[in-house]
Amino acid sequence: MTPPRGREFRPRLRRLEPMLRRAFRGPCRLPAGSTLLVAVSGGADSTALLVTLASLAPEFGLELRAAHLHHGLRGREADADLRFVTDLCDRFRIPVTAAQWDCAARMRRRGLSGEGGLRTLRRGWLTRVARVDHAVAIATAHTADDQLETLLMRLARGTGLTGAAGMRARRGAWIKPMLGVTRAEIEADLRAHALSWREDSSNAGSRNLRNRIRHVAVPALLDALEIATAAPAARRAGLARRAGELAEELAHAEALLARAAARALERAWRPDGARRALDASLVARLPRLIRMLSIRRAWRLAAGDMAQGLTRRHTSAIESIIRSGARGTNARASATLPGGWALRAEHGLLRFAPPGHEVTALRHTTRRVGSPDARLHGGRSRARRGSTSGRAKPRRSSRATA
Repeated sequence: MTPPRGREFRPRLRRLEPMLRRAFRGPCRLPAGSTLLVAVSGGADSTALLVTLASLAPEFGLELRAAHLHHGLRGREADADLRFVTDLCDRFRIPVTAAQWDCAARMRRRGLSGEGGLRTLRRGWLTRVARVDHAVAIATAHTADDQLETLLMRLARGTGLTGAAGMRARRGAWIKPMLGVTRAEIEADLRAHALSWREDSSNAGSRNLRNRIRHVAVPALLDALEIATAAPAARRAGLARRAGELAEELAHAEALLARAAARALERAWRPDGARRALDASLVARLPRLIRMLSIRRAWRLAAGDMAQGLTRRHTSAIESIIRSGARGTNARASATLPGGWALRAEHGLLRFAPPGHEVTALRHTTRRVGSPDARLHGGRSRARRGSTSGRAKPRRSSRATA
């Protein structure tokens, strides 16, 4: 049955609403009158996020916009996803921006690949759409199940406290209000209102690590724990919820320690010509956890948007470099970091070097991360957004091709 169009189409997802209400009163809080961009793929998670926000937006004084990117990789299936999302937004009277790209060609031109490359393209496009719509934040539909998979992947690859804290409810302008919600709860709420969603057939494959964790590692873990229930989604709900609670506790602990690391980093800055570097001997004397949090913070300051996650292999190499730098002014050593960057120890100082360059200054700045009213500024996207008026039917953007 097709749900009715117009303002009367307001199903209330009773399981999800309290959890999202808690998120928007806490880490995902936005000032009343803000515009929020919602990334919608058409899957169960993003469909539920859009439906729930449509009910909660008046309560929090939010103006909703939606965005959908057709990756040009799944043919007719992706075409149907696009139609589903635009129809859903039409029924809720939510303006939607949609674009169709040849992501394979774009990734080749930029030297990107795999799921990571698609994520880079998608995040860049969403950021541009948010700027056009004057959105203060971008909401994605990551869930407790996604958090569980992320934690397992990071543990397998090697991670410290920062990685073990998992995905955060807020990173700058990016918010994840559904991290406390399980996939079982989402599907139950959608089915209770006869709401359909789209299934991405590529999620059933085993080509990428997350899919292997989802379809192989998690079921094996549940079997080992002898956790058995009727529905597969419900079977993992308890484990996903516990993983989410652990990640939240670790995130709070990491935030407290990060403040101590920031103070330690300020004391470690040393003049380096017109730039600044880190005093290797002072950094080496810090407690190990504070030391690594300080280095991670310095890495983010040096590399900016290019800063990728550091694995155990990277942190072990960094520890060796710090020891080398602390041994004396004649010691020289270098460690490879993600993206072709390097950390170099020379003359008792630690410096970050970008790809193809000698060294880069660590930007000595003080900034608040994730302030609730931080707007997205910058260039404009080619995509056209729909009408922003109350009852006016939103316009669909023309499809942008590669």
